[in-house]
Amino acid sequence: MDHIFELKGSWKGGLSGVGKISTDHLTTDVSIPASMGGSEVGTNPDELLLSSSAACYFMTIGLYLERNKVQFEDISISSKLIVSEKGRLHVESIYHYPVIYLTKEPDAALSEQIYKIAHQAEEGCMITRAIKGNVKVIVEPSVKQV
Repeated sequence: MDHIFELKGSWKGGLSGVGKISTDHLTTDVSIPASMGGSEVGTNPDELLLSSSAACYFMTIGLYLERNKVQFEDISISSKLIVSEKGRLHVESIYHYPVIYLTKEPDAALSEQIYKIAHQAEEGCMITRAIKGNVKVIVEPSVKQV
């Protein structure tokens, strides 16, 4: 079964232009970031790629933890996307720093299992698989007690 997602969009202007995108659950302005010479209205494709990568990744961790019957309280994440100007402007890498919160202090075996799951989730995330070969995705997980 295929899952189809649709977007409608429009763009006015050039480098300092502004656009709008709309999906079933997201409507936002888009533009080129000020650091790249744009107007920085709304979000931009770099933030959208980072957002989809991070959301897919932390959802996948949650699914993998559940499948492995690892009880957790919460998952938080901070992520960053690096755009390189070496050669042609391109997304070089994405870094994810997930924190898996547990209600009790984990022993060494549970910590090791969670770190393994966190790395497997990066490989299982469909956004990571979509950009594989073009963008490095680096995961640096940690485990904390609530």
